[in-house]
Amino acid sequence: MSRIVMISPFKDLEEAALDIARELNIPLEVYKGGMDSAGEAIDRLGGPEVDVFISRGGTSDYIAQHYNVPVVNISTGLYDIMESCEEARKISRRIAITSFAKPFVGMRLLEKAMDITITELVFHSQANLEKLIADLSQEGDYCVVGGGQTVPEAQKNGLPAVFLRASRDTIRETLLQAVEVARLRREEKRRAYRLKAILDSVYDGIIAVDAAGRLEILNPAAERMLNVKASQSIGKQAKQIIPNSQLHEILHTGKAEIGELQDLGGGMQIVTNRVPIKDETEIMGAVATFQDASRLIQVEHRLRREMVKNRFAAKYRLNDIVGESPRLLETKAMAAKYALSDLTLLIFGPSGSGKEMFAQGIHAAGRRNNHPFVAINCAALPPTLLESELFGYDEGAFTGAKRKGKLGLFEMGHGGTVFLDEIDALPIELQGRLLRVLQEKEVLRVGGDTIIPVDIRVIAAANKLPHELVTAGKLREDLYYRLNVLYLEIPSLQERLQDIPLLCRHFLTTLQSGANWQFIEAILPYLLRYSWPGNVRELVNFCQRLSFYGEEVLQTNDAEQLLRRIAPNMMAALTSRSSAEALSARVNEFETRLIRDAVQATGSLRKAAEKLGVPKSTLARKVKESRQ
Repeated sequence: MSRIVMISPFKDLEEAALDIARELNIPLEVYKGGMDSAGEAIDRLGGPEVDVFISRGGTSDYIAQHYNVPVVNISTGLYDIMESCEEARKISRRIAITSFAKPFVGMRLLEKAMDITITELVFHSQANLEKLIADLSQEGDYCVVGGGQTVPEAQKNGLPAVFLRASRDTIRETLLQAVEVARLRREEKRRAYRLKAILDSVYDGIIAVDAAGRLEILNPAAERMLNVKASQSIGKQAKQIIPNSQLHEILHTGKAEIGELQDLGGGMQIVTNRVPIKDETEIMGAVATFQDASRLIQVEHRLRREMVKNRFAAKYRLNDIVGESPRLLETKAMAAKYALSDLTLLIFGPSGSGKEMFAQGIHAAGRRNNHPFVAINCAALPPTLLESELFGYDEGAFTGAKRKGKLGLFEMGHGGTVFLDEIDALPIELQGRLLRVLQEKEVLRVGGDTIIPVDIRVIAAANKLPHELVTAGKLREDLYYRLNVLYLEIPSLQERLQDIPLLCRHFLTTLQSGANWQFIEAILPYLLRYSWPGNVRELVNFCQRLSFYGEEVLQTNDAEQLLRRIAPNMMAALTSRSSAEALSARVNEFETRLIRDAVQATGSLRKAAEKLGVPKSTLARKVKESRQ
C-alpha cells in the first residue's frame, strides 16, 4: 500500500484533509509542520518509505529541495483567494496577500471585482516574511491574508489576519493527484527493481554512461570482470574508473562497435559491443556489453559437439507433415515444387507452425539431400558468437581460438542447405555480410584474408511478416529481396482446424497414450473452437499432457472437468469467447425487440425509423435479418 504523508502548517487544513481522505478511502498520515519545522517533522517519521508528500506554499518547496520524494502542492485557486478576501474586506478594504516565491495570478481583476486594494507580499524565507509584515505594520490599516506562517506573524505585529484556506474541492483534487503520483512512483520503482534483477542476473558484463560520460550502470558481472565496485564508481567519469572502456569515443562518434576484442591485462580478454544510446536528435549516452572470451570459446565447443552429434542431417520429410486440409496440402505441394530448385527461399509462419520441418522436408526432397542440412536459430546466440559461428575464424583471430581456426556454418553446409531461423534476430551488421554470401557465394572468416567459395542453398524463416520487418528496420531491404526469391507461407493451426483430429491421433499414437479415441472425439468440439496461439507445438504439448493423464482419461466421463485441469488456459479462453458470444446474442435480441416495439407503436417502417433515429433502409434490413 502507498504511504501518503501531509505536512500541515495549521489545524483546519489537517482536519479537512483527514475528513476528505476518509470519504475517498485514502490512507493519509498528517503531521504538523511549517516551512521552518517541516524538516524536523519528516526526520521523525518512522516506518516504510514515504511515496509522496502533500503540503503547501513554502513548506512544499522546502520538502522538494531537501528530500528525494515527490511533493504535491495544495495550490491555492482564485476562488479560495476570493473567499478569504471577502472575509478580510469586512475588516479593511486594504488587503495584503502573502505568497511564497511567486505572486498569485489575477489580483488586479480581483481588486476591481471586489472594490478592494491588494498589496502582494512575495516572500522567500521565514525571515523575509517577518520583515515584509513588520514593514507593512508601519503603513496603517491593512488586513493580511496568508497561510500558516503569515497569520501568527501578522497578529504579532498588531495586524488583523485571515487564513488563506484551501477549499474542500482543492484538497480533494490534491489527494487524488497524490494517489496517482504514489501509484506511478511505485510502478517506476517496480520497473527499476525488475531491471536491476535482470542486469544482476545476466552473465554478460554491462556498463552504461550518460551523455557526459558518467557511469550510470555497472552490473555484478562487469564488477567481477573489470575488478571495480559499482558503489564506488557510479556517478564518476568512466575514463577514470575504466580507462580502456572507450565509451567516450562512442559518445563522440555516435557509431556502434560490435565484436571488438579487448585485452584487460592479467590474461583476461573480453569480446565487447559498444553502442550509442540515441533519441531522434542527440546522443544521450552509451552502453557496452562484454563477455569473457574464454567463456565464449567454451560455449562454442559445446555447440560444436551438439552440432556434430546431430550430424547436420534433415530428420523430416514432407510426407512426415500430417494433415489433409486444402491449405496445408497446397503448402506442401508448393514446398515440393520449391525442393526442385536451388533458389533462395524465405519461409513465413507463426511460431510453432513447423517452419523448420518444412525446411528439412524441402532439403530432403531436393538434389542436395545427401549433403548437410545445417540449421541455426539467429536469436539463440549473442552477436559476438553468431558471427564466428556463421563465418568461422582463422588461426590467431583471438586468444583461445583453435590453432587451425574453425569452419563456419556456411562452410559446414557446403553442398547442402543452410537454414537460418528467426532471420530478423541477425544483427544488421551481419545481415550485410550474409548478403555478400548470397550474392558472391563466398565467405571470409573472422580474422582471415582468404576468400572461401561455398556452394549452399539458403532457406531463411521469420515468424513475423517479412515486409513488416523491413519497415521496422529489423531486416535490411536489400537482404529481404535477395532472400525472397521464393516465398512460402506456413498456415497457422487456426487456418487448418480440420487437421486437428488427424494430428491428435498421430501424436497420441506416437506417444503410445492410453487415452481411448472415444474420449478424444468427446473433447474435439473444444479443440476445434480454441484459437491455438502456439499452433502445432501447443497441440503437441496438449497431447503430451493428455498422454500423461492417460489412466484418468479412461476413467473420466466429464470432458470439460478434465480439460480444466490439463488445459486451464484453453478453457479460460473458450469461456471468455462464449461470454462474448452470449453478450452479442443478448444485444441482438434487445435490438430486435426494440425494432418490433417501435414498428408496432408507429404502424409503419418509416415512422419507426424516424422514432429510432436510423435510416429507413437500415431498419428494413434489420427487420429482414430478424425474420430469417
